[in-house]
Amino acid sequence: MAQASDMTAQGAASRLLRLWKGTLLVGVAAAYLLLAALLYLHHGWRAALLAVFLLAVAQFLRYIGTDVDRIGWNLEQGERDADPNAARYQRRLLGLLAALAQLVNLALVAQAMWLGGADRALATLGALALVEALLWQVRKANRRVAFEQASYGFREGAPFPGPDATKPWDDAKRAALARKLERLRQLAEEGEISQRAYRRARDKHKVRSVMEQPD
Repeated sequence: MAQASDMTAQGAASRLLRLWKGTLLVGVAAAYLLLAALLYLHHGWRAALLAVFLLAVAQFLRYIGTDVDRIGWNLEQGERDADPNAARYQRRLLGLLAALAQLVNLALVAQAMWLGGADRALATLGALALVEALLWQVRKANRRVAFEQASYGFREGAPFPGPDATKPWDDAKRAALARKLERLRQLAEEGEISQRAYRRARDKHKVRSVMEQPD
């Protein structure tokens, strides 16, 4: 019973972290939309369109960077079998993508300087620094939840689609399943649960994972 409670607590912690990740991403999106809206109100649609384009480029770079970071996390988890060359290339590629994203931020600051002077540039720099802090927290949350998708409070049957409703089968799901099975195996080896209980739980998790895969 205690072990079951522990696993339930772990599931609740993971759920809360995914909600925290979703909250952070909402904050980032709100900051970007506010920046574009202010540019539109004060400088017209051309300035806003340029900012939206730059932000879209930055998000594509961050999306690729997240996948590269996930590869690095997987390499760290299998440290014994990790290829040093692959790990080195992963770090370099992640650094390059981060540098390119910061160049986009500098372009936004330069645009603010050109349109509104030093005061507007400093305000934009401060806003982008806040966004970077939020994105750093997103990266930390990603690693704590094995890169599972963010949660926004949606559940199955909700009127709006969301990660909890679609439940895509991806590498993060496989990693989470592997951790659960490894934990059950350790409990069985330590005598906390019987081998029969371990096999039943293992089979149950594997059957559920197959049923949750998309057609």
